[in-house]
Amino acid sequence: MESRESNRRKMSILSQDLITEILSLLPVKSLIRFQCVSKAWFTLINDPNFIQMHLENNRERSLIVETSSRYYFGLQNYSFVNFSNEYRFDEAVKIFTPFYRREKLKYSQVMAVIGCCNGLVCIRRGIFEIVIWNPSIKKYKKLRFEPVDDEHKLQPHLLEDEGFNFAFGYDPVNNDYKVLRIVEFLRCHKIYKDPPTAVEVKVYSLKAHSWTRVEDEWPHNDSLISSPLSALTNGAFHWLTESATGTKTLLAFDLTTEKFEVQKFPFKNCGIVGLEVLGGSLCVSVYPWEQGIEVWMMKEYRVATSWSRLYTVPATFRYCQSLMLSEDGEKVLMENDEKVFFWYDIKKKTLRIVENHHQISNSNSVWTTTCLRTRSSLLLLNGDSEPCIS
Repeated sequence: MESRESNRRKMSILSQDLITEILSLLPVKSLIRFQCVSKAWFTLINDPNFIQMHLENNRERSLIVETSSRYYFGLQNYSFVNFSNEYRFDEAVKIFTPFYRREKLKYSQVMAVIGCCNGLVCIRRGIFEIVIWNPSIKKYKKLRFEPVDDEHKLQPHLLEDEGFNFAFGYDPVNNDYKVLRIVEFLRCHKIYKDPPTAVEVKVYSLKAHSWTRVEDEWPHNDSLISSPLSALTNGAFHWLTESATGTKTLLAFDLTTEKFEVQKFPFKNCGIVGLEVLGGSLCVSVYPWEQGIEVWMMKEYRVATSWSRLYTVPATFRYCQSLMLSEDGEKVLMENDEKVFFWYDIKKKTLRIVENHHQISNSNSVWTTTCLRTRSSLLLLNGDSEPCIS
């Protein structure tokens, strides 16, 4: 009798494990519907461990594309674009941000994407209105308003976007998603004898739903951040900074320790297009080169001598940015300044256009930026629903 009961329990456990494994492979839309099957399934699908399992099991390759209207400046549209195969985009699916309203947005409150990670998109309207948004399930979390401290009686540079730098990413050690806000101040030389730059740094924790001030000293009192967006890899944000004399350095902020680090940067006498992340590695695009723009990769993180040239973009190709590596690592998806998408074969040095790209680079758009390689995600399943903010 004991052995039969034991076998039944084993079969029950195996059956539940098998159900969990199968469900973790299903698309987000199906799981949202399956929450109504039973209380047990609702509890399972909302369990943080299951959400993490589902995230790891779903490697959907998709992009979020942002377009601005030619005729209504300040009005942004967003769309999901998936790959049916490497050389063709599926039909773009329009999505509405949590800031969506039927009436037009005020021109002074233009939306901007801060960053993307694990299917979450951090987006802001103006300087202080920020949400973390999961477009797959149309859920969001609005960040608490956080004023700028005025301890030194300073004002943010112009009180506009150029005085603020934001970044969004995942802290793998604490299993937390964080938003970093850096406020760069300018001091009047006639009054202050200190260095011309002062900085305030704060971090928002999604788990704690609160802001804290970073006590670690800002390492560059004579430099400002020159790269518009941070590059997230190895659990850290990365930016290029530039001093008044033009000296460039690589600045990192560790999401776990919440400390800054200045890393050696070997590129001195060249222009910088920007930082990128390809295949999980930090990359930098440098110019000018007669043969084209060179893309270098840091093969071993934090090792300055590990920078090696990954490929050279032909001079005839009006390069904009590199977006992602192919699954085999032999090709890279790029877009040019006309918003045409190409796969560049690193070994063969050939370009192949992505079919159906015209739905993105159409005449109704001023510019298009690809900001996300995402997986379908159940994160923020307990968040608020769209539309949210008026």
